[in-house]
Amino acid sequence: MTSELNHIDLFEVKEVYAQGKNITEHLRKKLGVTSNTSEIIEIAYDLQSGSYTEHANTSRDRVQAYASELASMLSDHVPDGGSILDVGTGELTTLTLMVNEMTSPISQALALDISWSRLRKGNAFWEKNNSNTDVSVKSFVADMKFIPLMSKSVDVVTSSHALEPNGENLPNLLVELFRVAKHKLVLFEPSYELNSDAGQARMDRLGYIKDIEGTVKRLGGNVLQTIPLKNVENPLNPTVCYVIEPPIQTEIPDRPQPIFSVPGTDMPLIQNDGFLTSDDTGLVFPVLENVPILKRQYGILATAMFDE
Repeated sequence: MTSELNHIDLFEVKEVYAQGKNITEHLRKKLGVTSNTSEIIEIAYDLQSGSYTEHANTSRDRVQAYASELASMLSDHVPDGGSILDVGTGELTTLTLMVNEMTSPISQALALDISWSRLRKGNAFWEKNNSNTDVSVKSFVADMKFIPLMSKSVDVVTSSHALEPNGENLPNLLVELFRVAKHKLVLFEPSYELNSDAGQARMDRLGYIKDIEGTVKRLGGNVLQTIPLKNVENPLNPTVCYVIEPPIQTEIPDRPQPIFSVPGTDMPLIQNDGFLTSDDTGLVFPVLENVPILKRQYGILATAMFDE
């Protein structure tokens, strides 16, 4: 556990959640911080695991309309047979329904989330609801700040309100998304600038992101399009499709498939006896129910495994 988790009474947090209170606000106050840390986000979403699947099942028409709109926009930017990475994928509800509707054939969907519990629910949702049998999915636990994939290994990175709670970390997150994306980012995130006064106040209170366009430009990227979505779940949280070109790189390595790596680096991980191992560092990462746990703090230093 991280130092922050060690100082959090998880029984108390579960009680706060049961009372219907906002977990991120409670934890920021508890820890004396002004922005949402990775640990706060992990706890808040892990406690909600199952709720997104339930919502997708009970409100299928609305969820489907949203996913179909995303699919129509994303399909314009993924090369035939390409790969996508869905960061903050949650319970794979949007990803599954979106992939079903995509008109451009893709080969692989990678699903990253900070919560193992959400991915467990999500894998079950994919198995039950995926109708695009040509696409394989691989889910893994990771922090968006340190993505465990090789540089330029994924054709397009996408998200659906995943960068949203990371207000102060937006520049760092974009730099990492730029690193792994070969062609584009197609992000479906809330727009602070297009929001109402009441919506902006809500985003301020919850520590949400702001100024995506300005941040991208300052980092050397190029915002190609901004398209407001029609299917919006909450009018105080309007979704915009941001089509973004990463900073130009003179040489993009030819990688046939996305390859797991030590989080945030280009040091590859190899499947070995139920673990993912790094010859470069001597680190070993666990796999729980076929879901790799690729957060930096869970790497186990086990150099003796590499002696033979």
